[in-house]
Amino acid sequence: MYFSGLVSHLRDILACKSLGFVFQPVFDLRRREVLGYETLMRGPVDSPLHTPEQLLRVARDAGLGLPLEHLAARSAVSTFVAAGLPGRLFINLSGAMIVDLMREGGLPAVLDAEGLDATRLVVEHMEADHTPPAGLDEAWQQLVALGCGHATGRPGVAADFLKLTPPHTRRIHAEVLRQEALAGVMEGARRQGQQVIAEGIEDARDLATLCALGCDCAQGYLLGRPASEPVRQLSRSVAGLLATACDKAPLSPR
Repeated sequence: MYFSGLVSHLRDILACKSLGFVFQPVFDLRRREVLGYETLMRGPVDSPLHTPEQLLRVARDAGLGLPLEHLAARSAVSTFVAAGLPGRLFINLSGAMIVDLMREGGLPAVLDAEGLDATRLVVEHMEADHTPPAGLDEAWQQLVALGCGHATGRPGVAADFLKLTPPHTRRIHAEVLRQEALAGVMEGARRQGQQVIAEGIEDARDLATLCALGCDCAQGYLLGRPASEPVRQLSRSVAGLLATACDKAPLSPR
């Protein structure tokens, strides 16, 4: 399909509000219970815009990034509440969307309308803004004042959660130098009062290593796949692994 056709298709998706959502569990490794869920949007099944990557790429190229993110944010909150999922909702937003959503009380209105307490929302901002949008710092201050959490992928940035992306966590069990470097990152996060969340965990050996290094939380196929009705507890095998691996791990401040 040519780009013009993809844009037309995206406009139809926005007009019909035909986005779907799945949720991937984020588990607290020491408590061995669910901390919350990260939301992932989906286009219609069998659509060339089914994946979030495809949706976002076309939306940004067509100047429809903010309309897509607005629809996704409201719909994700609504779907999360309707599903009755426990814990906190993690939602990834661009810097421009964070600024736009905080204008004129936009986010509080969404949360009030959908019945989600602000303290249960964690806004992830994983992008490195080389030129941050005007008003981003003020928007973050407003989010904090509401009681929302903040997750980042950049060490040293003030936030509640530091997320370690898959390139930092995959095969960590096999590389001692990477373990040492990651231990330093986690220690820095602990000093800032942050909880560390490891993403993309598929290998039990990586999970055991990260837990032993002091990682607080994790998500990935090993713990639970993204689904419209995601798991709410760990499998016995993973829970048993954590009971052993996390015993001697350093504790982060809560």
